[in-house]
Amino acid sequence: PHCKMKWLVVLFCCFLFVSISRATKYYDDAVLRILPRTESEVAILREELPVAIPVSWWREPSYVANYVDAHFSRANLAEARALLDAAGLEYVTLIEDVQEAIEASYSPPSELFTASNDVEFDFSKYHSLEEISEWMITLEKTFPDLVSLVDVGTSFEGRTIKAVKFSGANSNSTSAKPGLWLDGGIHAREWVSPATNVYVLGNLLADYGKDEETTKLIDGLEWYILPVFNVDGYSYTWAEDGDRMWRKTRSTTSSKLCTGVDPNRNWDMHWGEAGTSKNPCADDFQGNSAFSEIEVKSVASFIQAQTNINGYVNFHSYSQLWMSPWGYTDDLPPTPDYDAQNEVSAAAAAAINAVHGSVFQYGPISKTIYPASGSSADWTYGVCGILYSYGVELRDTGKYGFLLPEDQIIPSGEETLAGVKVLAHAVLEAGLPDRK
Repeated sequence: PHCKMKWLVVLFCCFLFVSISRATKYYDDAVLRILPRTESEVAILREELPVAIPVSWWREPSYVANYVDAHFSRANLAEARALLDAAGLEYVTLIEDVQEAIEASYSPPSELFTASNDVEFDFSKYHSLEEISEWMITLEKTFPDLVSLVDVGTSFEGRTIKAVKFSGANSNSTSAKPGLWLDGGIHAREWVSPATNVYVLGNLLADYGKDEETTKLIDGLEWYILPVFNVDGYSYTWAEDGDRMWRKTRSTTSSKLCTGVDPNRNWDMHWGEAGTSKNPCADDFQGNSAFSEIEVKSVASFIQAQTNINGYVNFHSYSQLWMSPWGYTDDLPPTPDYDAQNEVSAAAAAAINAVHGSVFQYGPISKTIYPASGSSADWTYGVCGILYSYGVELRDTGKYGFLLPEDQIIPSGEETLAGVKVLAHAVLEAGLPDRK
């Protein structure tokens, strides 16, 4: 019996090893930071390099003197370096071993959080979709006069897209309040985005009735926070057979080999123009049509139905940027709108800087990071008329990139909350939007 038990243990351990090892691994892969100094060097990176060598852009080519971060597999790394050297392109190594960086960025919890156990939800840790969803259930129970959960839609794989709606019970106004929407995790691998949204949500609710400013903002506004937008993609980054570096949705495409669409290139606002790809295998694949992704269509329909929303933020990582429309063009919105948007961007960046000294650049999406058509912030502003529409890139500026260590989650949350409060004041002052 003892021998039989030992064999069972050995077989179980072998099965467990095989199961865990099915996840995509990135041992000896590297991330290089490349600085194009001329238009021709930008063209080499944008047009020639991806044809010659498989590359995953962490920060894609855009403009002269705007750095590019490129992830190369160990199989292609030597060839990539040789090509860059031959072209005379300047580069440094940001991450020597991507898999080591993944493993160093977080520690799996010893016990999962659920709405019914005694485990405390830890804001300083990354959490799976299941844990975040369970925590959201507890909010409705803890703050019954403030919080309600909203089912925004159902994903391609059948998961519920769930947001938290909250507003003050002590508001003196009986009329409609301006609305503010925050979401994160539209790109699955950007884990600090859901984690920061969770921190902002938890601290706003905890401070209600205790902090005068927070209480005023919750009483005066109708808040919506969607911690995880791309629920299928985010779940896949956590799965035993998944991929920590996955970006897109998990829908089927015309390619039998490639899955998913970039959900921040799929909105029906100048869809399929600059900064997108028609290649189903590309990270920025636009989809076969605008709103082809059920997640994007569901969130868009929900936002459009809330005619009081006048503030919107789509949180990403990384690069430390607070960006306003447009993404599809270098042209600016009409002067009164752009001035108002840019004023809030500047104030939010200053508020963020005052917390931990983080420097956030700000400006229009297309000029600040790169052209991006079919993006959420362009659609919420251009179609819905939500004046204060932004795309925000959180920490860091590239040392860790998408693999930000857990010890930076709380600082990211603290500084982001300061920026969100600046935006909330602007939305409160502006009042209800004049929907186009």
